[in-house]
Amino acid sequence: MNLSSQFLAAALATLTLAGPALAGTSALTKVSDLSAATRPLGVPLDYVVTPNGLFHPSCVVEVADDERVTANGAVVRRDGTEVASKSAACMHPRFVARAGAVQRIEPNGEQPAFDGWVADSNSNPNVTPPAKKMVATFGVPSGPTTKSGQVLYYFPGLEDGGAVQTILQPVLAWNGFGDSRWTMTNWNCCKSGKTWHGSTIAVNTGDKIKGSMIGANCSNGVCTNWTIKSVDKTTGQSTTFNTEGYGQSFDWYFGGAKEVYGVSSCSQYPANGSITFSAIHVFDQNGTETTPTTWNTMKSGSAPACNYGVAVTKNVTKITFSASN
Repeated sequence: MNLSSQFLAAALATLTLAGPALAGTSALTKVSDLSAATRPLGVPLDYVVTPNGLFHPSCVVEVADDERVTANGAVVRRDGTEVASKSAACMHPRFVARAGAVQRIEPNGEQPAFDGWVADSNSNPNVTPPAKKMVATFGVPSGPTTKSGQVLYYFPGLEDGGAVQTILQPVLAWNGFGDSRWTMTNWNCCKSGKTWHGSTIAVNTGDKIKGSMIGANCSNGVCTNWTIKSVDKTTGQSTTFNTEGYGQSFDWYFGGAKEVYGVSSCSQYPANGSITFSAIHVFDQNGTETTPTTWNTMKSGSAPACNYGVAVTKNVTKITFSASN
């Protein structure tokens, strides 16, 4: 889900606001927007950058708030009206960073875990039961001191630890749409080689965000439907993404994660040097809270060395980093 940290983005397209919602897939950063010296080798120039790696643009799909992605890849409205019929699996490879190098993932290939994230807290899926609901609150950090086209992502998330196929994510992004600002978008990747996302809202430094992932029609550890929602508690704006769960049991919890694209210096990180995910709560299908008392933590050793730290309690994950060179 993360590109090698050596890549720098440059000359990103300007994003036009349309009320509170932002432009969609067409505005995602492309490989061709990266400077020639830092483009990842072997990746086509028309590929786009997402929280889940580099995708062919035909394999990235935006879904409106009142629509739902079905298990067979169709998109339907709340009243059942079909917006888009069953879509074929993506026949293009995608690219992720693994151990500091770009890895090609073939269509229908095995999905990698983490994909080179910089830091996170995560549960032990052999211990934590399938979730029906996960919520977390986090404040939007300061903007970075150095703004040179980098893309930064922060999110809680859910995966099926026994058979990693997709990840549910309410994602806070810096420059995710070539806009040099903070935005919130909900994502589900990567069933049939595609990544799906909902509408995007603009948020601001200091805003309080609540992200939630809530399952419905649940039995035997599997929820048929999921709603991912991001609410800016400061402004009242929100965005919602509805998707089926593809028969997965989401028993791998991520209290908070940080991933980056195109970062070569610590000053490209938020100037305040941290982000805190608080009020983290997970519940099983019986409504019993299953938030881990102890979380696993991960810190990347990849360059640049920015003194990454992950401090956790049951309901709080704080990710810290140097924000100056």
